[in-house]
Amino acid sequence: LKRQVENKGLSATDVVLVGVLLAAGAVLRIFTPPFFGITPNFVIVMYCLAIYLIKPRFIEMIGISLVAAAVCHFTTKSVIPYINFISEPVGAIVAYLLVKSPLNLSIKKCSFKPAIVTLIGTLASGLVYITVQKFLLLFRNAPNSPAYTFLLTVVITTAIANTVIAQAVYYPIKTSLGKKD
Repeated sequence: LKRQVENKGLSATDVVLVGVLLAAGAVLRIFTPPFFGITPNFVIVMYCLAIYLIKPRFIEMIGISLVAAAVCHFTTKSVIPYINFISEPVGAIVAYLLVKSPLNLSIKKCSFKPAIVTLIGTLASGLVYITVQKFLLLFRNAPNSPAYTFLLTVVITTAIANTVIAQAVYYPIKTSLGKKD
């Protein structure tokens, strides 16, 4: 099914794609063992890919980000899961803006834009998450705590992993859907 004509919203295929990608991200998040007590958020890579593949309108992207935040909320081990409702929309907005940008990040016929969109979207989401968490809970009484540095390492590690995953699965998904760059 093709996208509906004249702002009628996402096609059924687009909605199914978003659902499958977010479900895959949730499964990865649930079953990936924690690294030093922190589980990477693979839902981010999946909503970044969804935004890149279907190129939704802004309001549709916000909807995707809120569903992703809900998925993260129920799959996190964080003591403040509600932060996902701030961090995931920020990450999705960054991804959306990068997708809409005219940047051409290709070598020959291979686009690296999915990787860059995911890298920066993951960093935006993760940095917002740990910064909000810092101000809400962790570091009120310990401003020189190494925990923020540790969490920053987790964000960077997750961003790198998400970047590799995004680039690795982008072309197979794109080809199976018959989408063009």
